[in-house]
Amino acid sequence: MDTIENTEKTTGSFKPFTKFIEFVGGKGYINFISNQATIEGKCLSGLGMDSITFKLTIYEDGTVDFDEVDTTKTTQEERERLLNVILDKTLSPYRKRTVVSELPFLSVEKVKDKNVPLYLAVEYVTPIEKLTSLFDDETIDISDDAMDNLNDLLNSWFEDEEFAKMVEEMVDEENSQVVEDVKGVIDDTIMKHHDTNINTLVEDSFSKMKLDKLNELKSKKTKREDEIMKYTFQISSIEKSLEEAKNDLRVIEGRIDDIQPIEPPIGYYFNVSEKQNETVILEPEIEKIIKDKVSKVKGINVEAFMKLFTSGEYHIKIAKKTDDGFSLVEDYKDVTSDVLEKLSNLDLSIDDKKLVYMGEMSWGEIVNKMIKIGFEQSPDFDKLCGSNSYTSTEESKETIKNKKTTF
Repeated sequence: MDTIENTEKTTGSFKPFTKFIEFVGGKGYINFISNQATIEGKCLSGLGMDSITFKLTIYEDGTVDFDEVDTTKTTQEERERLLNVILDKTLSPYRKRTVVSELPFLSVEKVKDKNVPLYLAVEYVTPIEKLTSLFDDETIDISDDAMDNLNDLLNSWFEDEEFAKMVEEMVDEENSQVVEDVKGVIDDTIMKHHDTNINTLVEDSFSKMKLDKLNELKSKKTKREDEIMKYTFQISSIEKSLEEAKNDLRVIEGRIDDIQPIEPPIGYYFNVSEKQNETVILEPEIEKIIKDKVSKVKGINVEAFMKLFTSGEYHIKIAKKTDDGFSLVEDYKDVTSDVLEKLSNLDLSIDDKKLVYMGEMSWGEIVNKMIKIGFEQSPDFDKLCGSNSYTSTEESKETIKNKKTTF
């Protein structure tokens, strides 16, 4: 006994690549058949679909409608992807049909105030039907026993996903030479071997197909390896050009500093410490190994990491002169914005009440830049900071003025 639901609309908005037949459920000898059912979004995707219910409607022309019930949170493209999710689920036999057994659909209509649990029945092509689709519509007489043996053989092959995919591609490519070869072999010899040797015949034919597919994949692999080598060379060339551009930029910045006049004093004195770290010179081979390893760690900038080996670290203190000596700046929130802007041009960071420079400039280059932007030096402040060397402001300024500039 069958209970059937129907709708008046004749075509839907989507056409799945596997035909949806109907929804089926039931108890005992009673089947409940419908062309409509609902399913909760969380059964299809865990990404924000807990509150969404979908209704799937199947039409005779192979199309479907897949809409939300009382909500409009998804796009048509998203719903189309969810239909593909349905097709990826496990298929199982149920009430003489092939159904998607993993998804709990419910009937739209209620029976005794309850929605009936349903399964989606889909069109299923058996392995022997897939093989038959490769050949012309010619009648070949094969006994039932031979057909069973052949189907068992094909079932074992189609459990291999790669092999099944290969056959699907062949079915789509009707003019494939491989298909023609198989057809020719079977057309010429099927009547001679008939039931006894048909398994061997088909197995040999598909072995040839597998070999052809293997050669095709090897060819693709070789092509991809060549592309990787080409891209690797391009990356190396780009990195070299980038390094040359950076070096040119440093030279240009140095020339700008040479020509640019010294700004008037801004009322702050400074002291630059001796170098706080050791520069590590790496062999090219070691540097390449480190770069390769670090590049595989997510979130780490390789170039910034490598600068830890070559960059110099210097600590900078600034102070205001007072009647009693010097007032060391410890809270940089109290420094005016124009002074902070000048310091920002040196790429300084603040660490434990002092400014820290880490980069490729030398001690002398940092001192010259500080003087250029209006900071002053004092031997008393240098001694206060624990410095055992001092180059006076006037000497530093004179050095900058007399420094030759090359263009």
